Amino acid sequence: MKSRPLAGKTVVVTRPAHQSASLLAKLEEEGAEAVSFPVLHIAKATMDSEEEAVLQQLEQFDWVVFTSANGVRYFLQMLQETGKTITSQKIAAVGPKTARRLEEKGISIDLMPGKYEGKELAVELKKRVKPGSKVLVPKGSLAKQTVANTLHDLAQVTEIIVYETKKAEVSIHQLPEKVDVIIFMSPSSVVYFGEAAGDRRVMYQKNTLAACIGPVTEEKAKQSGFHKRISATDYTEEGIIEAVKCFIGEEK
Repeated sequence: MKSRPLAGKTVVVTRPAHQSASLLAKLEEEGAEAVSFPVLHIAKATMDSEEEAVLQQLEQFDWVVFTSANGVRYFLQMLQETGKTITSQKIAAVGPKTARRLEEKGISIDLMPGKYEGKELAVELKKRVKPGSKVLVPKGSLAKQTVANTLHDLAQVTEIIVYETKKAEVSIHQLPEKVDVIIFMSPSSVVYFGEAAGDRRVMYQKNTLAACIGPVTEEKAKQSGFHKRISATDYTEEGIIEAVKCFIGEEK
């Protein structure tokens, strides 16, 4: 019989509902009681005239850089609305999920970093982008300017907001008081969970493991007061589950 290392553990997933099914299923396979508690939701941004003008001149860009799967989803929707398509541009993707979303649409990937984070993507881009190149970065409303800041002295970087991350209305009373692990896939999810937690906030911060997708999110969890924190070394669903399993195994 397969070992179920998370048996008896309650694990809360804070990512948007439409993105959580796969992670919840994988946690359940490991024996966890997996609970969806979407503290944020994603919505397509309203395209203004300036952004529409950028898309209409898509052919001027040498690179299109995607830092999230949501960026792919909503950028392609906007392209469809304007009647444009990706043609000769080189494509960079921050990680396998983002790359898979592109490949499903028939778009080939030219660059994906070995470490799936924005900083590493920007570093790898700097090695590949030619001086004076034009780079387009479709991004979310809360995304950092990592690519733009890294390439500022090398290329012309244009950022457009293609989706917005917003706080979801949830009740902390949907959750049991005893929660073993809370999974955070972004810094904003840490912030929004804290706002939703109300009078349980201190209890969760003291007793519950904050399992974070990477060091930036873990730092936000630290700032927010979580005493127990871990960060995945592989910034994927599988990586964060492996990190949780290792932590739980060491506790036993």
